[in-house]
Amino acid sequence: MNIVQRFFCDEHIMLVAILVNTAILFFGGFWPGSEWINVLDSLFTLLFLMEAIVKIYTEGWKCYWGSMWNRFDFVVVLVALPSLASPFLEYSTTTSAVLSLRTVRLFKSFRLLRFIPNIQQLFKGTKLAIRASLFVIVAGLVILFIFSILSSALFGGLAPEYFGNPGISLYSIFRLFSIEGWYELPDAIAAHSTPGWGLFARVYFSILVFLGGMQECR
Repeated sequence: MNIVQRFFCDEHIMLVAILVNTAILFFGGFWPGSEWINVLDSLFTLLFLMEAIVKIYTEGWKCYWGSMWNRFDFVVVLVALPSLASPFLEYSTTTSAVLSLRTVRLFKSFRLLRFIPNIQQLFKGTKLAIRASLFVIVAGLVILFIFSILSSALFGGLAPEYFGNPGISLYSIFRLFSIEGWYELPDAIAAHSTPGWGLFARVYFSILVFLGGMQECR
C-alpha cells in the first residue's frame, strides 16, 4: 500500500478532515458570500471524492460496497458533488435549481456519525423500536377509521360540518384524539338534538378523548 492509499484509508485522518470541513460549513454561515469558504469547501468535497476512489481501488468494488458506512459515504459524496458547479454559474431561471444544490454540502457533516462508538448497535436498537411502534401506529389508524365511520353514521345529520361524511369525520376524530377543541363537537350536536341525545354525545366523545389520551401515552 503506497502513501496515497495509506493517507486516504486512515480513518483518523479522514475524521480530522470531516471535523475541519464541518467547522468551515459552520463559519461559512457567518460569511455566506465568501469565496474562500466556497473554495475550501469545494476542496474538501474533492478530497472526499478522492477518498472514495482510492478505497474502491484498494478494496475492490464488492468489498467496498459491502460496508454500510462506505455506501453511506459514497452517497453523501455524490449528493455534495453538484455544489462544485455553483461557483461557475450565474443566477438565472435555468440555473437556479443547480445553484440551490449548494445546500446539499451540509450532508457531508453527517459522516461524523460513523465515528460514534457503538453507533451500529444504536441503529439496530432504533430499527427494532420503529418496528415495534409500527404495530401501535397501525392499530391507532384502525381505531381512528372505525370511530370516524361510526361517528359519521351517528352524528352526520346533526353536525354535518364535523361528521357529514367519513372524510370530514376522520379529520374531526383526529382533532379529538389530539385534544384540540374536542368540546366543540358534542356542543354542536347538543345544540341540534334532544337533551338525551346531547348527553349521549358528551359521554361518547368523552370516552373517545380518553381513548385518544391512552394512544398518546403509548
